[in-house]
Amino acid sequence: MFTETATPERKKIPNAKKYEIDSDGFVYRNGNKLKLRRQGKRWYAQVYDNDGKHHFFDCERLARVLFDSEDIVMTREDIENNFKVKPIPQFTRYLCTPYGAVYCIDPPKRGKNAGSCYLVHASLSGDKPYVTLYKKDGSALRRSVSWVVKQAWG
Repeated sequence: MFTETATPERKKIPNAKKYEIDSDGFVYRNGNKLKLRRQGKRWYAQVYDNDGKHHFFDCERLARVLFDSEDIVMTREDIENNFKVKPIPQFTRYLCTPYGAVYCIDPPKRGKNAGSCYLVHASLSGDKPYVTLYKKDGSALRRSVSWVVKQAWG
């Protein structure tokens, strides 16, 4: 048996009369949901404005603007209160969980992660995940996640 779910409110996309966007960032043309394209960490939609000009935009960002939603910003308190974390002794900017998630709690002043705490991206080398950690002086060291967990949790 199917359960009925509430459909999110939709708003017209400015200067594109055939298109609507809902609060979750899904884009519709004449009532049909469009296929979105993922680039990096974001979802993009392709639409044509009233003059027939092509536009390619971040649909989640447009939805936040049109529906007056706030950006979700992770803070140090959020990480410390919601996750079981301990600091990494040689890298004071980072906290580590027992399962290997590493969070930066002293975000950089510039760049894509400026101003908010974030989960550090792990990359695989062979079969082991590695993270790049930065010291206060700006020097970077690449360490295995198992080494980081062992340093933080003993």
